[in-house]
Amino acid sequence: MIRDIEEAIVARLAGSLDKLQVASFPDKPDAFKMSHPNGAVLVAYGREVYSKPRDLSLVVQERKIEWDISILTRNLRTHVGAYDVLDAVRMLLTGWRTEGCSKLMPVRAEFIDQNQGVWTHVLTMTHTITTVECHEEEDLPALKRVNTADDYGTTDTETING
Repeated sequence: MIRDIEEAIVARLAGSLDKLQVASFPDKPDAFKMSHPNGAVLVAYGREVYSKPRDLSLVVQERKIEWDISILTRNLRTHVGAYDVLDAVRMLLTGWRTEGCSKLMPVRAEFIDQNQGVWTHVLTMTHTITTVECHEEEDLPALKRVNTADDYGTTDTETING
C-alpha cells in the first residue's frame, strides 16, 4: 500500500511540475546527483503513528502516515525556485486523496541545506488510513449447557446439541 500511495503522489506531482524532475526518493541518496537543470522533487515515506484502538474486541486504528517531499532547486526566487516550487507542491497535494486514504494535509516545510548551489527544502504532508486487524476465528470451547434463573428462584437448564 505504501508503494502505491507513493507512486500516486509522484504521478500527481509529475503531471503538473513539468519543468522539474519528479521521482521517488532514491534508494541510495548519497549517490544521487541532481542532473536536471532546474531541480528535482523527490517523494519519500517518512513515518507513521498509530492511534489507540477504537474497540476492545477488534483492533481498529487510525494510521497517520507522513510523506517527506524533498525539493531541490538551483535558486530560491525564480519561477522554478524553492519558494514557488514549495507553494506549487503544497497546493497540488493539499486536499488531494488517494484511494482508501483521507485528504493530504501539510504538516511543516523546512530548509534543510544549501550545498554547491543546490537548495534543499522538505515539505511534510500527512493523511490517515484506517487499519483493521485480519480477524481469525478463535478456537473457543463449545457451549453445551445454559442455566438461567429468574427473580423467583426458578432455574431452567437447557442442553445444547451439536
